Amino acid sequence: MSDDHMEKFSQRWLLFSLLWSFGGSANWSTRCSLGDMLCTLGAVELPDSESNLIDYRVRLSDGEFEHWAMSVPRSEIESHKVTSTDVVITTTDTVRHAEVLGAWLNSRKPLILCGPPGSGKTMTLTNVLQSLQGITLASLNFSSGTTPEIILKTFSQYCAYVRRGKSIVLEPMETFGADTWLVVFCDEINLPKKDAYGTQRVIMFMRQLVEQGGFWRDDNVWVKINRIQFVGACNPPTDAGREEMSLRWLRHAPLLLVDFPARESLMQIYRTFNGGIMKLFPNLKGQTDALTEAMVDLYTANQIKFTPDIQPQYFFSPRELSRWVRGIYEAVHDLDVLTNEDLVRIWAHEALRLFSDRLVTEQEKQWCEEKVDEVARTYFAGVDHEVALERPLFYSSWLTKDTRRINRDELKTFLAARLRVFYEEELDVPLVVFDEVLEHVLRIDRVLRQPMGHCLLVGDSGVGKTVLSKFVSWMNGLSIFQIKAHSRYGLHEFNEDLRAVMKRVGVEGEKVCFIFDEANALDSGFLEAMNALLASGEVPGLFEGDDYAALMSACRDSASRDGLIIDQEEELWRRFTSLVQRNLHVVFTMNPSGGDWKNRSTASPALFNRCVVDWFGTWGAKAKGEVGKEFTMRLDIGDAESVGGAWGIGEGEEMMQLVEAAFDRNGSGGFRQAVVAALVDIHETTKKVAEESATGASRTFLSPRDYLALIQNFVTCVNDRRSKVEDEQLHINAGLEKLKQTQDNVAELKLGLGKKTVELREKESLANAKLQQMVADQNVAEKRKEEAERMGKEVDEQQVEISKRKADAQRDLDEAEPALIAAQASVKSIKKRDLDEVRNMARPPDKVRLTLECVSIMMGGKTDWPEIRKMLSKSDFIPNIINFDANRLSERQIKAVETQYIVGNDELNAESVMRSSKACGPLFKWAESQIKFSSVYNRVQPLREEVEQLEIEASKAKQEKDRIDTEVAELESKISQYKADYATLIRDVEVLKETMETVKTKVSRAESLLKSLSQESERWEKSSSGFKHILQSIIGDGLLLASFLTYFGYFDFKTRIGLMQKWRNTLDVIGINYREELSMVESLSKASIRIEWQEQGLPSDSLSMENGVILDHCVRFPLIIDPSGQAIEFVQNKYKNSKIQKTSFLDKAFMKTLASAVRFGTTLLVENVESIDPVLNPILNREIQKTGGRALVRIGSEEVDYSPSFSIILSTKNPAAKLTPDLCSRVTLVNFTVTPASLQSQSLSLILRREKPEIERQRIEVLKLQGEQNVKLRSLEDQMLAKISAVEGSILDDDRVVEGMETLMKEGAQVEEQIAKSAVVMAEVEAAISKFTSLSVACRQIFVLLAAMRNIHFLYEFSSDSFMTVLESVLDETKRVGGEMEDARLENLTTSLFRETVARMCRGLLAEDKFVFVLLLGHILKEGDESYSFRDDASVEDLTGFIYARFGAAFKWQGRGLDSLQAVTENEIKATVPVLLCSAPGHDVSSRVEYMSKVAGHECTSLAMGSEEGFESADKIVSIASKTGKWVLLKNCHLCTEWLSTLVKKLQAQIPHEDFRVFITSEISPKLPTGLLRMSDTIVAEAQTGIKSTLSRFFCNISTDRFGQPEKNRLYLLLGWVHAVIQERLRFVPTGWSESYGFTESDASHALDSIDALIGEASGGKSHIAPEDIPWEAIRVTLSKSIFGGRISNPTDQDALDSLLNSLFISKSFDVDFKLVQTEEPGFIPTLPEKTSKDECFSWIESLPPYNPPTWIGLDSFAEEMRSRSMAKSIIEKVTSLLVSEKDA
Repeated sequence: MSDDHMEKFSQRWLLFSLLWSFGGSANWSTRCSLGDMLCTLGAVELPDSESNLIDYRVRLSDGEFEHWAMSVPRSEIESHKVTSTDVVITTTDTVRHAEVLGAWLNSRKPLILCGPPGSGKTMTLTNVLQSLQGITLASLNFSSGTTPEIILKTFSQYCAYVRRGKSIVLEPMETFGADTWLVVFCDEINLPKKDAYGTQRVIMFMRQLVEQGGFWRDDNVWVKINRIQFVGACNPPTDAGREEMSLRWLRHAPLLLVDFPARESLMQIYRTFNGGIMKLFPNLKGQTDALTEAMVDLYTANQIKFTPDIQPQYFFSPRELSRWVRGIYEAVHDLDVLTNEDLVRIWAHEALRLFSDRLVTEQEKQWCEEKVDEVARTYFAGVDHEVALERPLFYSSWLTKDTRRINRDELKTFLAARLRVFYEEELDVPLVVFDEVLEHVLRIDRVLRQPMGHCLLVGDSGVGKTVLSKFVSWMNGLSIFQIKAHSRYGLHEFNEDLRAVMKRVGVEGEKVCFIFDEANALDSGFLEAMNALLASGEVPGLFEGDDYAALMSACRDSASRDGLIIDQEEELWRRFTSLVQRNLHVVFTMNPSGGDWKNRSTASPALFNRCVVDWFGTWGAKAKGEVGKEFTMRLDIGDAESVGGAWGIGEGEEMMQLVEAAFDRNGSGGFRQAVVAALVDIHETTKKVAEESATGASRTFLSPRDYLALIQNFVTCVNDRRSKVEDEQLHINAGLEKLKQTQDNVAELKLGLGKKTVELREKESLANAKLQQMVADQNVAEKRKEEAERMGKEVDEQQVEISKRKADAQRDLDEAEPALIAAQASVKSIKKRDLDEVRNMARPPDKVRLTLECVSIMMGGKTDWPEIRKMLSKSDFIPNIINFDANRLSERQIKAVETQYIVGNDELNAESVMRSSKACGPLFKWAESQIKFSSVYNRVQPLREEVEQLEIEASKAKQEKDRIDTEVAELESKISQYKADYATLIRDVEVLKETMETVKTKVSRAESLLKSLSQESERWEKSSSGFKHILQSIIGDGLLLASFLTYFGYFDFKTRIGLMQKWRNTLDVIGINYREELSMVESLSKASIRIEWQEQGLPSDSLSMENGVILDHCVRFPLIIDPSGQAIEFVQNKYKNSKIQKTSFLDKAFMKTLASAVRFGTTLLVENVESIDPVLNPILNREIQKTGGRALVRIGSEEVDYSPSFSIILSTKNPAAKLTPDLCSRVTLVNFTVTPASLQSQSLSLILRREKPEIERQRIEVLKLQGEQNVKLRSLEDQMLAKISAVEGSILDDDRVVEGMETLMKEGAQVEEQIAKSAVVMAEVEAAISKFTSLSVACRQIFVLLAAMRNIHFLYEFSSDSFMTVLESVLDETKRVGGEMEDARLENLTTSLFRETVARMCRGLLAEDKFVFVLLLGHILKEGDESYSFRDDASVEDLTGFIYARFGAAFKWQGRGLDSLQAVTENEIKATVPVLLCSAPGHDVSSRVEYMSKVAGHECTSLAMGSEEGFESADKIVSIASKTGKWVLLKNCHLCTEWLSTLVKKLQAQIPHEDFRVFITSEISPKLPTGLLRMSDTIVAEAQTGIKSTLSRFFCNISTDRFGQPEKNRLYLLLGWVHAVIQERLRFVPTGWSESYGFTESDASHALDSIDALIGEASGGKSHIAPEDIPWEAIRVTLSKSIFGGRISNPTDQDALDSLLNSLFISKSFDVDFKLVQTEEPGFIPTLPEKTSKDECFSWIESLPPYNPPTWIGLDSFAEEMRSRSMAKSIIEKVTSLLVSEKDA
């Protein structure tokens, strides 16, 4: 090279190098300007004066400039190369960039390419790298969550650790080659988010590797790196989600800006691709330029029209053009013939897929459609545009072997048939094939058939994203893969699944569609891995160690099966990733409604760059119309359409037009269309209300699933109501028919009564005649009978006389007879030996002899002894004695015995004879008694004869009487016959009478029954006539009822009223009838069921009753929002018999419990649900698969038998829970948040239970009784109707029916009477409790105020439970004074309520807001006093005076909080309520808790939060303490707000020991979970104001060992004063500082460290330093510019700070009595103390006054007054705004 050549080359090369060194990172215009400047400075002329230095390179051969275009070859490609992703079309830009990149890469320095997505950064870099030797490329794709671990994982895959001497070196593995360099390509390098310190950790790690050449390994070994180079690519930092990389990193890495190719480059690139396509059809080769220009123009127009600022997916890059040409090739490469029209049609089809499919609004899509037509007409001449651009543009290969144009009807018929098979084989999920479904199916199919085809489907939940993806995958023979996520599914499990699916596609060659829903992105690493997978076909670090070795072995076997022999692992890996990219299709499904849509796009750009976006959005009106038509097609809508009518007239016409496309011309404008239009409008109206009523995190999202639920509820309600009404109509009509029949029967019976009367008279006449004849004979008989009776009387008198005579005779005999009988008995007792003894006597004693002689005479024997002895010897002697007949004795014998023996011998008696002989004694008695008896008998003999004569006469009289009796009997026989005949006649008469009486009774009862049923009859008649009206309005009623069941559950009572009015307005406008009086609750539930619900614990207010109905009818499983816990208690009672189980996602056995409940069909109550465990998704979606007669559902990785009786109820106590769109779409939300009205009712009930328990008990009983009575009355009416309608034949024919009816009516009358009595009792009760209504109203107003307080600060979340706790405390602790009157008691309770509310609630308020709350309480106390106003110049003192005027001078309104912490903790806090201590940054009150627990004698475990380890420890500590009753203090919880949500759920789920307490300290942070704020008793700990208080806190935080050097101690005092002044001035914003700067205690701590360091350096380690040697300037500058001044942005504020520091940090501060304040105002001016030990410092601080004037902090004396007025103005503004919200409530 000659000198001239060298000089020329060097000069030009220098300019070239300077241009790209300094201008590589600049844009095109800046490069041009730099080039012009360099040419001017270098005095170099360019070959073309119109060109720029940037257009040229330097030719080595002659040192001259050469235009870059000269290096660009004109290239052509073959047709099959169009779809190859590695084809690079060389352009001026690619040549230019390759030159620069090659030079930078060879320098082995890191480099970065920056440019918009799709500008060719990666392609250019890859192309350059492939041209270099000795390089192995490792591609990484960064995301917002990327950490240094990704670099280390890459090292582990590509590098090995080698020991070189004492050093450990990391370098590429030897298998890549001895001198091979590892180039780590980091795509999206500026995406990682900065941490709290503003650092991108992964960038700083790379910087360390470059600067230091190594890193510290986990085992604390320094590892050097060798032959490793980093290159990166990124979007400009101005793009959303991008971060500015540290300049300390960029100084090592030159940056090249790669912008979008210019139009000429685009034309060059895509003319080449299109030329390749046109080689297939030589006849169309002339269309290549037109095709290319049309593509570039349409691309440019869309790029300008739609930008990412509008929607994140509106980003168009040359990638779209690449997809476009590939799409055209795929559509035409199998065709034999292609016409101009076909080409244009395919061009337009692919254009719409690329540009229109991602657009959101109909207007945008319309613009795109029109633009396509406009460009086509501009560039494609000689084409029949009407044919080429005819809509719809549908292409598919399903109906043919190649991709062909198809029409809508063909496709719809085909898909309907294939869907039926899909239902049977795969998933039983019904789909309506409407036009949007056809479009989305074809779009997904188009992408999945392309190589590396990935979809991003964006739309509402339930719109069909997943189902359509599965269907299309099934149609194309792709296996479907979805992760089986659950709450414990983490990155490890995800990586396992990724490895498995990548092996399936990369080793086994299986084609898989991986459907990934955003709800399954449970870890940020999930999306990061998917990001990398889409970008490069690999995930860094996924296959390591044994996994990698096993994969390589499997890949080797796979290659061998395919006939390839590959030994190099690098080649095997490359083949594996290539197969992954070819066989794996990823379908992302996302919901744009949740708020994370834009975050996803910026955090994971590959989702947009590598995926084709298909915007499902939500169903349009046409789609909803088609769905509504399909699912209501079989619904009986009555005869409205056949009768005729007009719907959608006037305002309703627009509604009808929205769904007109779903109906053909014949059905257009009909009633069915009106119904579908109403369904669509109701859904849209509700959706709008949901969006308008969204407050903060608390809101609901409506999706197509809600619309489907609306339709399902509508069909069910209409069918049920129609069935019920028709049944009721049938019963009522039957009942009315029976009543009419009864009336007719009564008329007939009355007519029959007249005929029976005539017959009765005839019978009675015959009976009278017979009676006369009978009476005549009866008279004769009576006379003869009288005669017989007279004779009978005479006979009876004779008999009486005979009986009398007989009695006289018998009486004498009866007197003697007992002695005779006794004597006979004595004789029987004579013993034989005694008798033998007497007989053997030769000379018996006289008495014996005389006795036996007497006996012998009576026996007719002789009296000599021998004869007597013979008599005695006879064997029948005794029997003859016993049987002796007294009639045998003659008068002579009697006289002889009496004279000689019985009467005549006084010595002879029974006793004397007995003494002489035992045998003779009885014989003497016998003889004596026989003689006596015989004497009597003989005496009465004449009387007996007389009696015999009388008996003969009587016998004759009797015979005469018998004759007469016989005659009478004959007469009576005749009379009996007469009687019989008469009786027959009479019986006939009686039968007639009875029949007539029966008829009369029936008529009477029937008339009475008809009269009693007149009211019911009238009601039934009215109901019967009203059935037509009901049936006419049944569709409208069904729409309202279905809307109620579908949408009401989430909204509050006020919103519900507004919604119902809007729905009714919809029906009015469209012309659908409905009943004005329709009651949702009464229509959808029975009164008896509602009473049962109340007994089970459901509150009786309207909202709760509505919610109960919704729970009973919901078609999706419910999610109950229940802050008070009443609904959960109700649910548990309701499902008690079905063995309801309680669990939560925190339960370790949750999966097991869930599976058991699903299998055995029990009810499962899942508590503390704010986000759904993905394991529930198949259950909530009811994805039931039927296999072999079994119904199965997937739970995690397990298939479980699904019982149809299974039910799951989800619940949360957090009313502000952030409900995701996905969750809202899967459940029915039922919001039991307490309303003001229900709280008033609860308050009144509680007040009565405590104050008037007997009245409250009576009230509850009466209310229950009234409900039961009304239910019973209704039941009786139903029974009456049922009885009447069920009668077969006439009611009058069945006495049981009539009696039953009478019984029912009697019971009904009794019930009505009871109802009337109950009403009277209730009126009395209401009168008794009315005195307490004012107190309950005050409770309601206070609750409304507490709810409104959240409008002024996020911290103020007060639950109904917390207020009810206050009320309970008031009722329990307000003692009743003896003799206290009711009015005085009420006033006392009211005062206590306000006092206790302030004491407990104000401790959770900031100082200014305490004024607001108490002032508004005063407004409530005075019952809305209209004089509630203040002067414009009111001060805080004025407001304070107003408070004392309202509540009294002794009213303590600051709240009972930190100063009474022990009393509050022990007396007011329950074990279930955490104590949340919130404070400003730097003001920690945890020491107060620790000291208090020590004083109280409670063991308290403290734990500082902020780390993962802390979370685990806290969980254990809380669990143990809750069981043992210990205390727990969790400090600095603002550092772990996400974990606090878990703590809330844990606390809600446990039943703690009564002594358990948990204290939580935190800075006041908006990130604190609402659930924690609502369940906690919050105490706001504000630091005391004033210089003295701030100084005291500052010095308390200085450790004692720092007070060793007097000079430093004095500086500490100066610093403390500065810190106190700075803090105090914050109270006077904007006077003190212009804004509220974030000065904290940490600033003062850093200042301490700085002063220590500066003094230490200046003193040289000496113990003392002279004041003049102190580095005053350094201290002032450090404090002014860095520590304190670093927070200041206003110059005036900086001047004030400088002035303060310059007046204090001076050597004069060591003078005695140095004044800290420079002021002319009179009064105390603080001076520094002479001595400055720690104790003396504290003494000096204590000597300061508690309050300081504004002059101490450099402000005017009236600053305090201004601050007071400013604060008062702020307070009044808040009060005014809250008064408005109170009125709304």
